[in-house]
Amino acid sequence: MTEPDLRARLTLLPQRTALVAGSIRKNLALSRDDLDDTEAWAALQAAALDGVIRAKGGLDAPLGEAGAGLSGGEARRLALARALLRRPRVLLLDEPTEGLDPVTAARALHGIRAYLPDAAILTTSHRSAELGWADRVILLT
Repeated sequence: MTEPDLRARLTLLPQRTALVAGSIRKNLALSRDDLDDTEAWAALQAAALDGVIRAKGGLDAPLGEAGAGLSGGEARRLALARALLRRPRVLLLDEPTEGLDPVTAARALHGIRAYLPDAAILTTSHRSAELGWADRVILLT
């Protein structure tokens, strides 16, 4: 497998993610050049962020440097939506629900699985919310 093939199949969402100044749309489009509004909204819904983005003015709502204008949890979910848009075969998530309340965390976890039903999803977490979502749990001590 070549490196481009691997990159096309695998996506990592690290704890610290980069957002760029511009719009919500611009940040989502970093994952796909051919992004359309329907796909963007589906990914935002899967990341439990669609309501927040609608309230901020939609896909063309402005963001400042490093996602200024979004809370930490909102910025994290925007990065998650961007990762989902790549439709990877393998999704690596590092603390995906960090900074989210339990209800929003559950919505996001269920949204991830619904959006990528056939993907292998590997998650590292200190939160118990992810345990009930997993097919298999490996505890490291």
